[in-house]
Amino acid sequence: MDRPVHSVRARLDDFLAELATLHYRHAAGLSAELPVQPLHASFPELSDPDTFAAATEALEKARARNDSLAVRRLQLLRERVAGQVEEALATRDAEAVAKLEAQAQLSVDDQSLGFGEALAQLPRETVRRRRALLERAVGNFLWSERGRYGSRREAALRTAERLGAKSYPQLYQDVAGLAFDKLSEAAEETLRRTEDAYRDVLGYVLRKVEPTLRPLPGGEARRHDLQAALHAPWMDAFFRREDLMPAVTRWLNEWNFPPAAEGRIRVDDEPRPGKARRPIVAAVRVPGEVRLVLPLEGGMDALGSLLHEWGHAQHLAHVSETASVELRRLGDASVTEAYAALTERLLLSAEWLKRYLRLPSSTAGDAVRLAAFQALTVMRRHCAKLSYELSLFSRGPSEERAEEYATGQRRALFVEPHPGFFLFDVDSQLYSARYLRAWALEARLTARLMERFNEDFWRNPSASTWLKGLFARGGTDDAEAISTEVSGTGLSLPEAGARLVAILNE
Repeated sequence: MDRPVHSVRARLDDFLAELATLHYRHAAGLSAELPVQPLHASFPELSDPDTFAAATEALEKARARNDSLAVRRLQLLRERVAGQVEEALATRDAEAVAKLEAQAQLSVDDQSLGFGEALAQLPRETVRRRRALLERAVGNFLWSERGRYGSRREAALRTAERLGAKSYPQLYQDVAGLAFDKLSEAAEETLRRTEDAYRDVLGYVLRKVEPTLRPLPGGEARRHDLQAALHAPWMDAFFRREDLMPAVTRWLNEWNFPPAAEGRIRVDDEPRPGKARRPIVAAVRVPGEVRLVLPLEGGMDALGSLLHEWGHAQHLAHVSETASVELRRLGDASVTEAYAALTERLLLSAEWLKRYLRLPSSTAGDAVRLAAFQALTVMRRHCAKLSYELSLFSRGPSEERAEEYATGQRRALFVEPHPGFFLFDVDSQLYSARYLRAWALEARLTARLMERFNEDFWRNPSASTWLKGLFARGGTDDAEAISTEVSGTGLSLPEAGARLVAILNE
């Protein structure tokens, strides 16, 4: 039974390099296609249930002999194989959905817009009537194609069945150690404890978009209104496109994180038709070849995305090159998302904004409060998504799930969503749980950095050295273990939410 495990280990790095290259070329606008199906066919052992069974057997043996390193490597490998089984089952439907979205033309007023174009315009449209038309066009299209999107989501249920799990959530509780009951309770508590502060600032930002707008239940605000508010066009003059990369580059150099990481990070910032509208990292080889695709747009949200992806890139570029393929390539996704959130949360530092973007003190203070609101909105949205996605991946896609999705988002965000997004606004492999754990870990990491290196840790080379030590471990530790190591206690999502509320209440 060890042979399939050895085969996967021998070929895993090449598979992931080819997969990352495909995603890089697609995101960079170098290829209109994303042909993952032939790649899966070339590495059949990665998506073979027999490989999963072999890894399970090997894991039990490693536990019996108390070999902690072997246990960790096999845990990561087993989780990856489970994910690959699902990806292989979903490939045909996923490619059909991608083709559908690429070819769709939506009618908005007297214009015909591509699906991606309409999505991109939605938060940037300043005229509410047209924004509503854009949302309706996209939502109605998604609703009309719910059968195709549903088929893509049903791959999760087929995966659980094929791998002998009672349910899909139980599969990921087993392979990834995700304690969904505990996390769901934390998400509910976070929603309760952050509601008042969120609603207070929501009313303010909605009025910035449209003076008469009010949140639910008494108002008529819709999801597209919140998206426009989160885009914060009134701050654009302070976050100009041409200023963002120089600011980030200067910060990275001062913090002893050179942007190119001695050639390991390769930046693609050339304008190109078909290029992704948001920064994307593709880990071709870890740590030797990390590709960072940058569209270079302006605005607060663009800076947040830029900082986030630089966090991913620097983490990957500093993983130990001598680590095993599992520890270099795999790991608890909550950990790498926490490192990305750590750099994105620099928007919560008025001193960082003043130093690198040269913002006036009053403007920096306003930006910090707005960034805290943006972060809290995303957190609350994912708190609601967790319970919805656990239901979706247990019961399967149906029109009843659409109402469940809308009810959860309405409760979390106090705006009216379009139910057509219920199978589109979904994180595969219950990734929403990873984000929630990541934000809890980021709060622990930031608190430790501030305690040890002061509030301006982000320009202290000793702090970057400490972080590089964590980065080098790759997938050795999960989020809970790192939280306990740096703070003496486990993850707490409500505490991460309370930190954002404290900023909003200042």
